[in-house]
Formats: sequence, C-alpha cells, structure tokens
Amino acid sequence: MVAGCASGAPGAPAPSTEVFARRGVAPNARTRIAKVMPPFAPRKLREMREQLVPLHERTGPPKPGEWRADHPESGQSFDEYLASRPTAPSAARRTLVVQPLGVVDETRGRILVLVGEALTAYFGLPTRVEAALDLGKPPREARRRVAQTSQLLSGWILRDVLEPRLPPDAAALLGFTTEDLWPGEGWNFVFGEASLAKRVGVWSLHRYGDPTIDPGAFRQTLRRAVKVALHESGHMFSLEHCTAFRCVQAGINSLEEEDASPLWPCPDCLAKIAWVTSTDPKARLGAMADFCRRADLPPEAHHFERDLAALG
Repeated sequence: MVAGCASGAPGAPAPSTEVFARRGVAPNARTRIAKVMPPFAPRKLREMREQLVPLHERTGPPKPGEWRADHPESGQSFDEYLASRPTAPSAARRTLVVQPLGVVDETRGRILVLVGEALTAYFGLPTRVEAALDLGKPPREARRRVAQTSQLLSGWILRDVLEPRLPPDAAALLGFTTEDLWPGEGWNFVFGEASLAKRVGVWSLHRYGDPTIDPGAFRQTLRRAVKVALHESGHMFSLEHCTAFRCVQAGINSLEEEDASPLWPCPDCLAKIAWVTSTDPKARLGAMADFCRRADLPPEAHHFERDLAALG
C-alpha cells in the first residue's frame, strides 16, 4: 500500500496505509542486551523521547485546507510502530538509492547531491545516486494535462518503473523527477508518494520554485526538497503520518503548509528512525546539524544542535 503527501480535492480520501515485515530481536539475545543496552534499544529510545518532548511543539486543531483537516488520521506512537513490524534495512539491504527520472540540469543536480547527503545524515545509511533513467513515452493512462501542466501518475512510477528496478542492496529506492505528479482520481497533485512495504517512493521538484534565480531561491528549493525526501523515505520504512507534533513526517496539503512545516523529526519519529535503522539518535541529530550548517540552513542546524545538547 502507499502513503501520499499531496494537495488534493477537499475531502478526497488519503491513500491507505499498511505496514509489514521487520526482523525482531532473537530471544537468546536478551541477556546480551540486558548487559550492554544499545542506544537504539526501545527502553533507551523511550527515555530519549521523554527528554525531548518538552522541547517540541505539539499540533493544535488543523486549519481549513490543511492535511489533517481534509484527511483525519489517528497517528502512530513509537510503541505502535514497534508492534507493526515495519519494513527495515537488512544485512543485504542497507543503501538508500536515489534514481533520477529524466534529464536533471546542473543546478537541480546540485540539489540532488545535497539531498543524498541529508538522507545519509538522517538515516545513518549510505546513499547512492544512480545515472538518470529515461522514462521514454509513458502509457496514456500514466500522463495527463491539467491547464498548462503535464503530470505523471505517481502510482505508475512506483509500480512499473521503480519496483522492477529495485537494486539488491537497496533498503529503499527513491525516484526523483522534475515533472509534476498526481496520484489518481480526486487529487490535484502530489509532492511525493511512497510504498510502506515495497521499498520504493518518488518525489517531484516541480512545484518547489526555480533554484537558479539566486542563492535564496536555491536555499528555499533545497529546504523543500530535503523535507519531502526525508518524509517519503520515512514512509518507505513504514512511518505513518505524524499527528502529535510539528514534524517532518506530518502530512502536507499545500506549498504553504510545506513551508510552515519543520525539517526535523519529532521525538516519536526520531525514536522510530533510530530503532528501524539500528543507529544512535544522538548521531543522527549531530549529523543533521552538520549537514544543515554546510547547506546554509541555520534555523534547522540550531534545532538539531538544541536537541542534541538536551540529550547530553
């Protein structure tokens, strides 16, 4: 099943979500864990969460037109996530693979490289950007025109383009396109869409502005691109939309809502990411602070530094 993050017709049903396989801890490992508890053990992550919760802003009632107003969702706690047996990296599948779809110009190529760095910092997994893939002529049902905008059907990309090309080492395969996307009947467009079980997702830069205008425009497009790439990759590890806090994993219904949303995860989603990737959450915060400083995103760098300092 898929999770979509889009602007759609008011009241349109959100794509359904479903979560699948995750390896568990072998019973005979319990003694070792009790002696040396890793930072990604659930007990440690619950403690981390409690330290960070006072620093994070909880969501209020949604405003008309926002994602939660049009698509009521119950959210997903850390313990619900653990119980859902989410899709996870494995010994063989530990690389995040980014697949450009179609021609990417030099400026947007720079954004793609930076997004790859952000993915590695956020998930603690290596990222590889593949050579651009020519989509050829999509089938008639996979393309439509709305006003002056040509759109590609995101489900066609997931099902027919990415799934058959999933590399054997890919923890997730994330398609990148500069074309506009739409996920199906009743929707206007989608910023990105991902499967919670098939390890594939896609996101578009089409609505994120022209990064060639000046450094400020580049930074704005980069910020938006990093947000959607982290969000869709979170879906590929079975994170559902966050409803408890202002969080990068929250559903987005418009560009205005995108710009108002944060680039960072809430305490619940940070715990989920650390657990599913078996990494130290403090390392994730530190790596993201470093990335945001290099990428000239000072407010985001400050936030990650603040959370890291709170954990000691």
